[in-house]
This record gives sequence, structure tokens and C-alpha cells, in this order.
Amino acid sequence: MKYKFIRRAGVSLLLLSSLLSLSLPAGADGVDINNAPAIDGADVSTAPEAENPSLPPAEETPSAGENEADPPVKEPLVLNNASDWAVQNLQEADMLNLLPDILRSADMKEDITRREMCYLATTAYERITGNEPIPIRTDYFTDTDDSLICAAYEIGIVGGYTDGTFLPEKLLTRQEFFQILANFNRQMDKPANLNKDYLKSFSDHDTVDDWAEPATQEMVALGVVNGTGGKLRPLDASSRQESIVMFLRNYKEANRYLKTEWLTAEQLAEMNKAAMEQATTSEAGQLVQMALSYVKKNTPYVFGATGPNAFDCSGFTSYLYRQAGHPINRTAQQQTKNGVEIKTRDENGKVTFEYLRPGDLLFFASTYSSSDRITHVGIYMGNNQMVHAANSTRGVTVDSLLSGYYYNHFDSARRVLE
Repeated sequence: MKYKFIRRAGVSLLLLSSLLSLSLPAGADGVDINNAPAIDGADVSTAPEAENPSLPPAEETPSAGENEADPPVKEPLVLNNASDWAVQNLQEADMLNLLPDILRSADMKEDITRREMCYLATTAYERITGNEPIPIRTDYFTDTDDSLICAAYEIGIVGGYTDGTFLPEKLLTRQEFFQILANFNRQMDKPANLNKDYLKSFSDHDTVDDWAEPATQEMVALGVVNGTGGKLRPLDASSRQESIVMFLRNYKEANRYLKTEWLTAEQLAEMNKAAMEQATTSEAGQLVQMALSYVKKNTPYVFGATGPNAFDCSGFTSYLYRQAGHPINRTAQQQTKNGVEIKTRDENGKVTFEYLRPGDLLFFASTYSSSDRITHVGIYMGNNQMVHAANSTRGVTVDSLLSGYYYNHFDSARRVLE
């Protein structure tokens, strides 16, 4: 039974994050991505929401079923054959809306499949980022076109096999599961922070494959996995209830990190300084400084909003440029007609940001289903960073352009301030 996702801000959001280049054996999850089909360009983790060009935002009335406050439609939680030790954790996962329909009535003592893992991972990803997992393509594998498997692949959580298959019904080993959890954390930009050997206390630590050791170390360090009887059992299959409980623990750690450490005051100060140092004109420096002030204020994203207390993506850019005395068009698509185009591709067609200056407009294509090709816009602030109104989960924030979602969806740049 397919998981039913909420529609956010009246549109569906695409997502695409970094594909991790891991040196793993074929079939290990996280996994042989170097040999997987290419995904247009390269490889953050958080996708922008739609913009609403109409004013004022208070007049926007989402259609039925598209209100962000509407609860998700989900199947009842059955707890079929769940062990006593797992019941409370499974109920907590249900309360946090982490359980996809495919697992809500499944036998919890049976082992989890690769397909089920993808459904669990994309559900958690949507829950933590606010972005609906809709893949750009569904033709990566020869044996499945399941949209959530392809979304998990695009996000960088799972990979396929060198023969082009995914094997969705294949069971996962525990060490493969640990690697998937580590992949999930990388998409949250959460560092591993390993400062000692966390495996030596387990009697079977030498059975962990080399490719899985960093991920296993990370999961033990986080308390996601505690072992049984002094053993990790890395080559055993992982039951559904074990997998859900471990994913719950990891999700809570990732969510805690995002809420408490995503952008510190020191990081903001460093970004501000770097942007100001790279500003080629006082106007550009003032524009970036003004943009960062809204990050410090934790300014929210609101569909259709044009400031100053809330913005959507192009509402943010148009407001800043208007305040700087250079009015530009309202929507992201329309703003591609402002200023002059800046070179952002090298002779091989690869994206490059070396010609950008602080204050340049950055455009992103197909970040959600729309008649407009350009669906998101931000402002370059120097140091390969942009400031933008991202989505209702993160509001006005700063992101890197060098990897992940925004790199893959990057389209072009234009300069308004000369």
C-alpha cells in the first residue's frame, strides 16, 4: 500500500540530494553509486517550496487537501506480532508520523526489505525536511520504477547494483542498514564526530566489513544500535521492528542536530564576513548583509509572502532588491529577465560558480511541478553559499551550492548590481 503524502503549500516538491561516493561492494546499501546511472550533473538536502506570485498572501486559499495543517491520511497502526520491547518505540514512531502505510500492519518480526527501507527512509526525510519525495526520474533500475525507491536513490540514501537492478524485495543486513542510516545523516549535514573506536567492546566487531565500519561506528556512538549479548550481528538480517526502532533513534538525533546546531551565531558571523569580503560593490555587500539579517531573525517562509515578516523565495529576492533601490520582477521565472546572464558552465558543460559575485540572483529549475521551468531563486552571498527563503520548515536560511539538491537543480544566474 503506497504511502500518502501531504501536499505542501499547494504544490508537490521535488527533492534531490547528494549521491554519496562510497567505495562499497556492489549491492551494499549506500552503495556502489559510482556505477549507478547518472543523474544530470552531480549530486542539499532541503528543497524549496513553491512561490505564490499573487498579493496579498492572505488572499491565497489552498484547495481541499492541500492545506499544510491538514493531517496526513494513514492506515491504522496494527502492531502485528510486535515484541513487547518494541511496542512503545513503534507507537512513538507512529505518533511522529514516521511509519509508511507499507509497514503499519506488517508482521514486525519479519525482516525488512530494501523497498520497505526506502519507504521508511523517505517518510522520515519528508518529516524532517518538510519536502515531499517526488523523483525527477523513475528509470534508474531495470527491475523497478517505484517512485519512492527512486526518490531514496536521488536523495543519496540507497544505491543499486552494477547490473542495473535494485532488488526491492531483497532483505537488508544490519550493516547495510547502518550504512543507510549514516547516509541519511549526511543528507542532514550531520557530521559523524567519531573520536575513538566504538566497536572494540563487541566480540564480533571483526566481522563488520571494511566498507561498513565507519557507519557502524557512527551508529554505536549515537546509541542507535546497542548490540545483543555483546554482539553487533552485522551480517544478520534486520527485522522490521529493529529497523523502525533504530531509525526512530537516528531520526531523533538528526532532528535534534538540525534544531540546535543547523546554523550557529558564529557560523552566521563567518558567512557574513566572507560575503562582505567578496562583495565587489558596497551595494552588493549591503544587499547580502540585509539578507542575512532575516536569517538571524528566523524569518519564516510563507507561500505568497513578500515581506518583511515572511517571504516566499521570489518574494524575498524582490523585496531585498526593492529595498536596495533596484526593483525586479515578482516571480522566479520573471526574474530571469532582470539583469544580465552570468556564465555558470565551463567548456565541458559542468556547473561552475567562479564567475559569481555577491548579490547575483541564482535560479533553480523543476523543484516542483509547475508550468514555469524556473521554480526557485536565491541570492549569492559569496563563498559558494546562497541565502534564500527555502521552505516552511527552515524559512530564510543559508545553503551551500557545491553539493546536493541545489547543485543538481541549479539552472543559471543573473547580475542586477554592476
